[in-house]
Amino acid sequence: MQIRLAGFGGQGVILAGVILGDAAAIEGLNVIQTQDYGSQSRGGHSIADLIISKDPIYDLIVTKADVLLALAQLGYDSTKESLREGGLLIVDTELVQPDREFTGAPFTRIAEEEVGLALTVNMVALGYLVAKTNIVKKESVEEAIRRRVPKGTEEINLKAFRIGYEGGTK
Repeated sequence: MQIRLAGFGGQGVILAGVILGDAAAIEGLNVIQTQDYGSQSRGGHSIADLIISKDPIYDLIVTKADVLLALAQLGYDSTKESLREGGLLIVDTELVQPDREFTGAPFTRIAEEEVGLALTVNMVALGYLVAKTNIVKKESVEEAIRRRVPKGTEEINLKAFRIGYEGGTK
């Protein structure tokens, strides 16, 4: 499965991609994770690409994404052509106005209001994506979160992921 996560710097798109890739590796899947981001630390484009497969992977880049997660209009506009026809588009419904069929939730608002920390928008969205795709097990992502997020932030990131996951199961 080819997955592209897109947003702007500061939304944690790259970290979400690293965590998803780590979860796939925990399960013994083959995974390639790459990233692309603008030179500014906040506000520029940010893209994390993953290819996850039980079989050997021969592509090094996402060519036609099966799943596109867009957390910002900039991310959507710059990557929408990479989503294959019939692919799954997931968006932050308050920040992205897509021109095709989509699913999603107000991830940023959920992070602010339900988690209590806007910076966890990436984990809310990652939970939603994992619930919608079943690409990896929830428990594998939770283990990857514990490994990859800054020390001391594990619990709030796990809370955000679980809230997003719950939203994705509806």
